[in-house]
This record gives sequence, C-alpha cells and structure tokens, in this order.
Amino acid sequence: MVSTRSIVRTLLSTGTAALLWAVTGLAASPPAAAQAVIVVGTASATCPNPQYATIQAAVNAATAGDTIRVCAGTYNEAVTVNKSLVFRGARAGVDARVGRTNPAQESIIQPPAGSTGLTVTSGTSDVTIDGFTFRNATADGISTLAGGSGFTIVNNIVTGNRIGINFRSPGTSSSPSVIRQNRLVDNNNSLPQGGSGIFLGGGQGTNFTSITQNRFGGHVSADVNTQGVLNGSDPAEALSITNNTSADSSTFLVLVNADSPAVTSNQITKSAALSSGTAMLIDSNTDNAQIQKNTITGGVGTGINVTAQFGSLAPSTALNVTGNIVTSRTNGVSVSALDSGTFSGNVLQRNSNNGIQVNSSVTPATPLVFSRNVSQANTVWDANDDTTGSGTAGTANTWTANICPKDDPNGICI
Repeated sequence: MVSTRSIVRTLLSTGTAALLWAVTGLAASPPAAAQAVIVVGTASATCPNPQYATIQAAVNAATAGDTIRVCAGTYNEAVTVNKSLVFRGARAGVDARVGRTNPAQESIIQPPAGSTGLTVTSGTSDVTIDGFTFRNATADGISTLAGGSGFTIVNNIVTGNRIGINFRSPGTSSSPSVIRQNRLVDNNNSLPQGGSGIFLGGGQGTNFTSITQNRFGGHVSADVNTQGVLNGSDPAEALSITNNTSADSSTFLVLVNADSPAVTSNQITKSAALSSGTAMLIDSNTDNAQIQKNTITGGVGTGINVTAQFGSLAPSTALNVTGNIVTSRTNGVSVSALDSGTFSGNVLQRNSNNGIQVNSSVTPATPLVFSRNVSQANTVWDANDDTTGSGTAGTANTWTANICPKDDPNGICI
C-alpha cells in the first residue's frame, strides 16, 4: 500500500493541482495579478521609457489599483479619474509645506480655461494624489465632489486656482480620507466664486476626514470652508482640522453644520494691514465641536466668532473652546448665538476691542460656562456679557475664576 506521505511528496514534486484537489480537497489558488506602474512624461534621463505622454491616456489604460507615475513637466490637461488609482508626481513623498521652489522638478497640472485640474467622477473611491503641483485653474485644482471616499491627498502644491480642493467624501471609519502636508496658497482665481483653500461642498456631509499639517495662506474667503454643507439633514461628521498653519488669509475656518469636529493646535497669523475677517467662524448647527489649543495672532477681525448667520439652522450646542490663545485681534472671542457651551483656560490679550464679548442676542438653552480664562490688556473690556438672567452678576451665564481686570458687569471676573 502506498502511504499518504508518498502521495503528498508526489503531488508536491509534480505540482498537479487537480490531483491535489482529489486527495486533499484543496484547490491551489491562482497567483494575484500584479498591479501595474504606468509612467507618463517625455523621455529623458530622469524619465526613461514613459508609456504615455498624457496623464489622461494613462488613466484610460489603467486598471483599478494601478499606480500612475508622472515625470516632472507641465501637463496642460484636465484629468478625469473614474477608477481607484495611485498618482505619484515627481515629488511624491516630499513635504510640500517648505522648499520645493524649482518648478522644473515638479509634475505640474495646469488645465485649460474653465477646467478643473483633476476630477474624481461619481462613486469613485480610494484615489491617492501625492507629489504634484496644481496651478492656475479657473475652476478647481482638485475636485472630489462627485466621488466616493477613502481619498489621500498629500504633498501637493495647490496655488492660483479658483478653489484649491473642492472636496466631499461621505466616508466611514473604515474608509477615511486624509489631506496632509500640502501647501494651499492664493487660490483666488475667478473671483468672486472662489477664494478658498479647501471647500467642503456637494450639499452633503464630509465624514471621517483629517485635514492636518497643511500650510495655508492668502485666501480671500477661507482656508477651510464647510459652507457647502448647509443642508441640516446631513452634517459633516468626525472632521479633524489639526496642526495646520495659516498666514494672511481673510479667514482660517468657516465651520457650519458639523457633528463633533476637532479643531486643534492650528497656528494662525495675519497682518494688521489686511482687510477684516474672522480667524475661526463657528456657525449654525455645529454640535460638540472641540476648539482647542489654537494660537491666533494679529489682524483685523474677531479671533473666534460663534454665531448663527448661515441658512436657517439652529444655534450650535455643546461647544468646547479650551486652551486657545488670541492676541492682537479686534475681539478675542465673540458670541452672538449659542445654545450651550464651555469656554475655559483661554488667554486673550491686547485685542483692540474686547477680550471676551457675549452679545445680548445670546439666549442659551443651558447657561454658557466661562471658567479660568485670562483676559487682560484689551482696549475696551477684558470681558463683557450683555445677556440678562439669573446667572453670574445678573447675566444668563456662569462665570467662575476668570482673570479679567476690566469686566462688565462687575463680578464676572476676579
């Protein structure tokens, strides 16, 4: 009798898949298809053996999951992406926030008039864009408004477009998106429609997206603008805006209709010679927002402005403004509409009007809490609460352990 061990030895030596199935009941799996790397460009020492001269031709030839490597050069085309692909420019993996001053080393997408540089089509997910320059589009640098989720947009210079990144991603925790280490500056083409670095639009919420470690500057509207999701039925969820820098933009953030966003550790500066604009505008229907450890310095306009001026949505709730530093603005913190929230441990100094301003229009469902803030050396009031009610010193709110020498009414500070 032939032993089982002998049969197995014979099977392994012959590689006969059919016999293996007969003896063991297991079929040999076919090898996975290798994903292709497609090269785009003009043949040169730095771009040997390109397969296509245009990015769009490479997209058309690619299979989902392929990588398209784009050599340095200028590509005057509007790219349409309808499958999951990885795009790697000549500076893929190189942080775009500093350096990268030589256009000859860049893969530049500069589309024809009226076109967007790169558009992700309806339902397309899992697209990576790494190491490009998108410039001078009279539409958008990048648009994912019709796309799906799971986008990675990293290490890109995005400048001179109408909107830098016109973004939407209704993702989940298993299909998050990240926008990281990009330089988004001066996207003010075709005004008045543009003027934003990242615009969250599409009329629906963008979920599970991290906007982190980007450099913004020079936008006449806002660096990050969620005004495109005004429809109260679908707020942006799990949005994280962290560790970004902004210089000389009118506004860093417009936050509307968001659920539990985290806005932390951003550095915002502005020249006093520039026109007025709020650094952070926290607007309607934004619930459980965490505005923490941001530094806002210089410029005309309020540092953190909490209001309800967009659409017909309700005032925000459960706002947490903690550990922020606002100096040399017009007002440090201004509140004109808010149902509930806490302001604690903030430092507000040398603002030309008030450090903390609570307007009489505020009728909170739950008294707002102001605790352990340090507000001093502001020109008019260090803290001013114009509401009336049964709270501290006849206001509608609770004030405890705040240091603000010039307070109105007297007694809200120590």
